[in-house]
Amino acid sequence: MRSEDLDSVIEDKPSEPGVYIFREGEVPIYIGKAVEIKDRLKSYKDPRTPRIGKMVQRADEIDYRTTDDEKEALLLEANLIKKFQPKYNIRLKDSKSYPVIQITDHEYPAIEATRDPDEEATVFGPFTEMGRVENAIKAIRDLYGIRGCSDRKFAGRDRPCLDYQMGICSAPCVGYVERDEYIEQVRKAKEFFRSDSSKLLERITRKMNQAAEEKRFERAGTLRDYRDDLENLRGNKNFRDTGIKHVLAVNQGLDRIGMVLLEKNTIKDKRFYRLNEQAESSLEALEAFIKQFYASDSLPERIVTEKQINDSEILEWLETEGVSTGEPEDGRERILMESAAEASKMSENLKMSKLGETLGIDLERMECFDVSHTGGTDVVGSNVVFVDDEPVKSDYRRKKLVEENDDYENMYRLVKWRAKLAKEGRDDREDPDLVLIDGGKGQLKAASRAMKDVGWSKPVLGIVKPEDEILGSRKNPGINDETRQVLSAIRDEAHRFAINYHISRRDSIDSVLEEIDGLGPETRKKLMKRFTLEDLEKASRADLKTVDGIGDRLADRIKQLFD
Repeated sequence: MRSEDLDSVIEDKPSEPGVYIFREGEVPIYIGKAVEIKDRLKSYKDPRTPRIGKMVQRADEIDYRTTDDEKEALLLEANLIKKFQPKYNIRLKDSKSYPVIQITDHEYPAIEATRDPDEEATVFGPFTEMGRVENAIKAIRDLYGIRGCSDRKFAGRDRPCLDYQMGICSAPCVGYVERDEYIEQVRKAKEFFRSDSSKLLERITRKMNQAAEEKRFERAGTLRDYRDDLENLRGNKNFRDTGIKHVLAVNQGLDRIGMVLLEKNTIKDKRFYRLNEQAESSLEALEAFIKQFYASDSLPERIVTEKQINDSEILEWLETEGVSTGEPEDGRERILMESAAEASKMSENLKMSKLGETLGIDLERMECFDVSHTGGTDVVGSNVVFVDDEPVKSDYRRKKLVEENDDYENMYRLVKWRAKLAKEGRDDREDPDLVLIDGGKGQLKAASRAMKDVGWSKPVLGIVKPEDEILGSRKNPGINDETRQVLSAIRDEAHRFAINYHISRRDSIDSVLEEIDGLGPETRKKLMKRFTLEDLEKASRADLKTVDGIGDRLADRIKQLFD
C-alpha cells in the first residue's frame, strides 16, 4: 500500500478506541490497538521499523473493530493475534486468548465462558481472568435461570438436571419455563453486559438485605459474593495481596523471555518463553509478552521488568487490576533480574542424549537424589526419574531419613537405600544409566561410597550451586552451558519434590501440636526439633518432659492427644 493510498484508506476510520487489522487480501498480517484508531493509523505513513514498513507495503486493506474503552481494545488485540497469528506481530508461542462470555444463538440460548466463541453467538468481553468470568456466569445463571449445559445434554431430557435443583437453571429442557419468559431473562442478562449494570446490582443488593433480615445468612452471603463478582468482572483497583511476583528479562536475541516466579519472597520456579521472531527492542518483546502471556495466567501482585513499560494502555490495565510494575527497586530485585536473564538463555528442551554423548554413555534414564531438612529435623530424601527428557512421576520415590544435621551421612543413607533395593531385586524400577547428586564434593563422595558398599556400580555426577558446577567422582567432566542446563532442570525437580515432602511433614506436626491447650509456639518449636511425628506417638511422659517448658500437665495432654 502506497502512502497516498494509506491517506484515503484512513479517511473513513473512526476516532474511537479499538483495534485495526492490516490485511493482504483476506489474510490479517498485522493487528494493533489504539485509543483513537484514526490517529494511530496516521503514524504508519512513517513506519517506526523496517519490519513495519514492509508490512504496510504488502497490505492492501485496513479493517477495524471499535471497543468501549482502551482496556477492551488491548484484550481484543491479544485475542485476535492469537486467533489469526498475523505474520508481522511479535507473538508468544503457544499463548492462549483471553476468555469471553458468549450467549449462544439457540432456541433456548445458553451462557458460557470460552476462548473460542461461536460466530453466531452474542459475545461479551474479552476479560482478563477466567475465574472472574466463571463467577460472573454463575451469578447470572442464579439470577436469571439461564442454562449452561451443552446441546447434547440439553436434548432429549425427561427430567431436570442438578443445576435446576441448585437453583441456577430454570429447566427449559423439560418445559418448566415458557420460551417467551426464558428469552426475556436472556435479554436482561445481555442488557447487563451491554450497558446497564446498575439495575441488576441494585436488585442483588435488595435481595441480599432481605435475606439478611430473614436471617437467611448463607443466601445473603451468596448474593454479596455475586454482587462483588459482577462489579469486579472488568477489573478493580484493589491492590493484589497475593505475595506473587514475576521478574521478566529479555535475552540478547530478543526472541525469548526469562521469568523468575516468587511466592512470599521464595523462588518457586525459573523458566523461559519463546517469541515467534526477534523483536525490534526489549520493550517491544516485553509488551508483546505481557499482553499475551497473562491471557492464560493469573496476574501477580508485581511484575518487575528490566525497563519500564511505555505502553500507556498496558500500564493503565495493570493499574486497574491492582498490579504494580516497574524496574528493579532494590538489590534483591536486581539479583533476581540477573537470574531471569540466565533463565532466558536456557536450553529449549532437555536433551539427555547430548549429555550422554559428552559422557560417552547411552543415556536414556537418569535418577537424581536430594536431601531436605530444617536444622536436622524432618529430614527427607527425594529420588526423581527422567526418561528420554521427560519426568516419570510414577517412578518418583521419597524417604524419611535419620533426624541428624549431617547432609553427607543422610545422602549416604538415601543412595544406599536405593542401591540396596536394586541389588536385592526389591525395586521394580529399571536401573538408571546415570545418577545425579544435588550437592558438592561431600555429598558426591557419600553417594559414591554408598554405591560401592552395596556393589551397585553406576556413573555418578554432582551438581553444586550457585554456578551449577558439575562434579565427577574422579575428575570433573567438560560440560557446556546448554548441557549443564539439562542437569540443572533435573536437580530443580528433585529439590522441589524433596522440599514439598519436607514441608508436608513439618506442617503436619505443627498442625497436630496446635490442638494442645497451653502449648505455645516456642515450646512447639522445641518439640518439633526434638521429635518426629512418629517419635511423638511413641514418646513416654518422661521423654516429653526432657523438653524445656513441658511439665507433668502438658506431658499428659500431649500423651492423651496421641493416645
